[in-house]
Amino acid sequence: MDQCEHEIVFAGMVNVNRDNYLQGVVDVWRCRKCRRTYCDDKRYGEPLKASVGFESIPDDEKWGILTCTTEREVLMNSLGVKPGKKLAHACKGGATFEFTVGPDYTLTPDTAMPIHRVYLIQDYMNKNIEAGYYRLTMK
Repeated sequence: MDQCEHEIVFAGMVNVNRDNYLQGVVDVWRCRKCRRTYCDDKRYGEPLKASVGFESIPDDEKWGILTCTTEREVLMNSLGVKPGKKLAHACKGGATFEFTVGPDYTLTPDTAMPIHRVYLIQDYMNKNIEAGYYRLTMK
């Protein structure tokens, strides 16, 4: 970790949608000095936190959004990811999974339901992620 006296400013956001219906937003913040990135999740239906966390991830990881999609909802959270990293995840319905992040940031094993995906923040800055069941399953 660096010894920067961070000067953190808002850099943008990523909307996470369920078939065009907003499920949550990840606010992206960046230090003006060292360019380190921080993320803060806001989920629809949850009260706002009193403060922004500015949690760090290791230097060799990228910020990603893990989505857990069912026919009725999309749950999401931001976290650090890198190829080979193991992610433990508990779905809202109680099912638990352990995924491995692949070189292209796909998750293995691939589950039928719920559908799990990782989206890199850097690829979706100031854009929407369409993570709804019908969007993911349309051929």
